[in-house]
Amino acid sequence: MFRNPVAKVMWVERATVFLVGLSVILAVLFGVASAALAGNGDAWRLGQINVATNITRLGGEAGVNGPMLRLINNDAGTDDTALELRVQAGEAPMQVNSATRVDGLNADQLDGRDSSQFVANSTYRLGQGQERAGELRDNNTTSVLEQRCLPGDRLFSGGPASVNPNSDVLDSHASDTLTWTARIALNGQADNFTVVVLCADQ
Repeated sequence: MFRNPVAKVMWVERATVFLVGLSVILAVLFGVASAALAGNGDAWRLGQINVATNITRLGGEAGVNGPMLRLINNDAGTDDTALELRVQAGEAPMQVNSATRVDGLNADQLDGRDSSQFVANSTYRLGQGQERAGELRDNNTTSVLEQRCLPGDRLFSGGPASVNPNSDVLDSHASDTLTWTARIALNGQADNFTVVVLCADQ
């Protein structure tokens, strides 16, 4: 009668100690795991979706002589890139803290404008010293001359030059994106003149 209650008490004590120990171990494990997840300290898993709750920094006190990170994509496809940045609409996909030029960086737009909307820094003129008789029109009372920029370039402006003082300039305008046309009244005399254009080398 006495031995059986004592055995039961001892069993209850051992079970209590086991449960308390298990509780402590689980608390430690889950506490450490929670701290690791809260601190965003999981390893970066390649080939899987990684979720970050804090910024990830790559750097060192002494730094590295050369790139800190290099991404290489040697796939044989035609649409492969080494880096893709995605953000919500209206947000910049990248920030920099340097105004130094990045050699080889190719951008499709600048301030939302295509490169064709900008003027090259190289300009030239055509037509100087090319005085000649123009095409006679209006019963040989007027003469018309044209001057064109080089193909693929952009016309800035133009106009007739070396016109006889007795002649009258009737028209002077751009007839298309490359050509300037001028028409003068001969006033009963022959006149050799030229059209000079200012072009941008695109």
